[in-house]
Amino acid sequence: MKTVHKLVLKSYLGPMILTFFIVMFVLIMQFMWRYIDELVGKGLDMSVIGELMFWAAMTLIPMGLPLATLLAAIMTLGNLGENYELLALKSAGISLPRILRPLIIVVGAISIGSFFVANNLVPHATKKIYALLYDIRQQKQSIEFKDGIFFNGIDNMSIRVGEQNPKTKLLTDILIYDTRNPDGDMTTTVADSGYITLSDDKKYLLVTLYNGETYEESRNYTWFDNSTLRHHIFDVQNGVIPLAGFDFERSDMSLFNSSQTKNTRELMIGIDSLEQVSKETAAASFKPLIESQIFTHDNTILSDSIPRPAHQKAFAVLDTMQKMS
Repeated sequence: MKTVHKLVLKSYLGPMILTFFIVMFVLIMQFMWRYIDELVGKGLDMSVIGELMFWAAMTLIPMGLPLATLLAAIMTLGNLGENYELLALKSAGISLPRILRPLIIVVGAISIGSFFVANNLVPHATKKIYALLYDIRQQKQSIEFKDGIFFNGIDNMSIRVGEQNPKTKLLTDILIYDTRNPDGDMTTTVADSGYITLSDDKKYLLVTLYNGETYEESRNYTWFDNSTLRHHIFDVQNGVIPLAGFDFERSDMSLFNSSQTKNTRELMIGIDSLEQVSKETAAASFKPLIESQIFTHDNTILSDSIPRPAHQKAFAVLDTMQKMS
């Protein structure tokens, strides 16, 4: 490799790499801003968010590479022209195509690599993103109590907390409405203080209440005529409530197959299969008409021995008569 080519490549690769990471950062931030409402408030681990950003970056490579290549080429030629290096090379008898030859080779290699990335890596990354976004959407909001506001994130339960100590996580002035009873009974619990936390596996709600009262009222179909009310006073009450949807569960990626998650070979197989199904469906639809021996309408007999133009004319006449009738 000649010294001139080394100079041009050295002037190009630095801005190329820097521009590529800047463009990718902007595109990833745009992607995250699009789904920020679905990520906030669900207690997701940084590993899940990092995985989502990684696969999003993989899908954005074919979009970021052309921008980075163009901007790096403009910066490289601009710097060579600003420092009179391009003028000195042309004065030495080196033509512009010869100067740009290493850039053309590098850009060609980048284009080939970008095709393989778009054909093989992007469909797999897209499938991963679809699966992650579905799992994130299925996960419920994390349990966070705000002073004086009811929390309704748990099915058939409403919890209000008067005040929460940010250090000890002690809750005071607790009010809980529980309608999980299948018989229709409603339980109201009032407590001076207590703790309400999720278990480590996020499958259970651990409730510990101090100095409170429980009211259980019958709310079934006979409550208007024959209602009952039970009252219980407690010093300490412990409860374990099963939950669903608060833990992050992974879905099978095979459920998210679409045209965007297939490479060219899989798309060609799908197109061939679709064409075959279309032909079979069309043949099955027209087979009774093609294979039938006699068509009758108003005692007029049309046989398959009639030439094809006559068949077409007869069908046109029959369609017209049916519309008029």
